Amino acid sequence: MRAATISRGNIIYHSSYSKPNCGPDNLLVKVKAAAINPVDYKVGWPMKGPVVGIDFAGVVEQKGDKVGDKFNIGDEIYGGTTSGTLADYAVVKLEGVAHKPKNASWIEAASMYVTYMTSLQSLRDYGKVSEGDRTLIIGASGGCGTAGIQIARSMGASDIVGVCSGKNEEFVRGLGATDVVDYTKQTIRDYCLDSQGNIDPNKRFDVIYDAATHSGGGEDYKDMSMKLLAPATSGKKHGQYVAINGVASMWMRLFTIGFPANQHMMLTKANSADLEHLANLVDEGWTNAQGEQEFVKPVIAQELPFNEESVKQGFELLKSRRAKGKIVFNMENSG
Repeated sequence: MRAATISRGNIIYHSSYSKPNCGPDNLLVKVKAAAINPVDYKVGWPMKGPVVGIDFAGVVEQKGDKVGDKFNIGDEIYGGTTSGTLADYAVVKLEGVAHKPKNASWIEAASMYVTYMTSLQSLRDYGKVSEGDRTLIIGASGGCGTAGIQIARSMGASDIVGVCSGKNEEFVRGLGATDVVDYTKQTIRDYCLDSQGNIDPNKRFDVIYDAATHSGGGEDYKDMSMKLLAPATSGKKHGQYVAINGVASMWMRLFTIGFPANQHMMLTKANSADLEHLANLVDEGWTNAQGEQEFVKPVIAQELPFNEESVKQGFELLKSRRAKGKIVFNMENSG
């Protein structure tokens, strides 16, 4: 089979690579499409296998003896695995997959696992977004940011402010952001100031979802974000800061003493029920405050064929940090 692997930080395309074996608790999937994320070039063995890629969508080709009846050969599924998906075949665990959304293409479904699972778990489990919350999405035009805006809308957030460059403002508003902070012109603190130079209480946030800190450009929004959280009141929880990445000291705290109150750094957990929920948001959607039906629509920055040149092109775009949405490889198109 074809596959892309990582070795000493280099992404290598293989025209002939060993097909993985399906264990008794696993599914062997014929991959139809696979997406890439920064973790694919930042993290390698032993945290992940040699084949890159976590996100995928494909067809069940074989199932282990202990799998049961939830999935059958021929089922169309989507999800993620750390054993590698940027290949013709992937072996996946049941907790990391669900049936593919009917209204999503292979490309769209393959783009969802890392960004939408991360955003859902960040906003629901850590941020505890509730109806009417004022939410700040930092890194709003990237993969997790575009997902976060849509997930926040599905949870009933009223004001959703996106942080991005001015050239992406129209794009971010089109996803559902009610306002935009152009980070090339002002800081998030400046955005929240009143005419006297003090932080306007009405501009504080119930949830700040930080999908940009330590993403490769020296960003660090944590300290400033903590000062912009809404205080607890008799009818409202204290504002929550949720980051998906951070400096080395934040990672150390995550695995040792933990974080101060109202501050979180999250790790995405495989959860088939969450994937089913996301599929439902694509297929069935939700009714917004105006009585209108809305749906999750994955944002694709670029669809590429799967060949050596396109793998190089895709990772160059990913590393540029200029992709609006996800980079996805069409595994059925060799270019």
